[in-house]
Amino acid sequence: MTTVFVKGLGLIGSTLIRAIRQKHPQYRIVGSDISTATLDFAIEQGLIDDAGTNLYQADQADFIILAGPVSAIVKDLHDLAQLELKPGVIITDVGSTKQTIIDAAQPLIERGDVFIGGHPMAGSHESGIQAGRVDLFKDAYYFLIPTSGSKGVSELKDLLSGLNVNWYLIHARQHDKIVAQLSHVPHVIATALMTQSAATFKDHRELLKLAAGGFKSTTRIAKSDPTMWSAIMHNNRELIVQQLDEYLYELQSLRQAITADDQEKLFAVFSKAKADREELDH
Repeated sequence: MTTVFVKGLGLIGSTLIRAIRQKHPQYRIVGSDISTATLDFAIEQGLIDDAGTNLYQADQADFIILAGPVSAIVKDLHDLAQLELKPGVIITDVGSTKQTIIDAAQPLIERGDVFIGGHPMAGSHESGIQAGRVDLFKDAYYFLIPTSGSKGVSELKDLLSGLNVNWYLIHARQHDKIVAQLSHVPHVIATALMTQSAATFKDHRELLKLAAGGFKSTTRIAKSDPTMWSAIMHNNRELIVQQLDEYLYELQSLRQAITADDQEKLFAVFSKAKADREELDH
């Protein structure tokens, strides 16, 4: 019987489990989490067949999925390297920075274990096992970073086929630059806007409730898990800072145009941004 070990049963981990359970109901799934309430819920809902903490039964698994924060994934990879794992095991993760994780996986790779970095480019500001759902990543891009050629890729795709994602194979450094610009910098911007707005209305907090859809859409991701995002800033800080510098340059350029009331430049910038954003919808 194929056994799947999943460590971290939050939003992403539980979504993967739901997809595996739906597509491969015959597979045995072992879940691991630091929260006993989460493990109890997973057992009660039939999401997993057995539960434990740390790397409980990871050495018996055909697939190992690490779905905690990046710092936890790095530690798990170090710990897995100390275990004798099942021959042919395929190990993957869902961390949003990849070079740090690939570096941590080197001892496993060097001894012949198959490690494939992974990262679904979708999610939710909600967190926890109850927020997971089988269609969370439907039609989204799911990055894969193979480290042993094509070994294990088709098997992993089959395991997670219930997600109905678009697979995208990429190198770790390329991945980290892409997510720095499209995910990490936007989170910094949303956080900064929310922080600045809260400070502006600190004496009249009720005025924040006047915010319309544009403000709410722009700052929605600021509601995400601060533990996860603090770890992301640590692990991808070089590229985040680089992309932030470029964003600040654009912001300063806009500020100068507004100060000078340069309507021609403002119209050109807004028109280009409008066209680029509309292209995303097609």
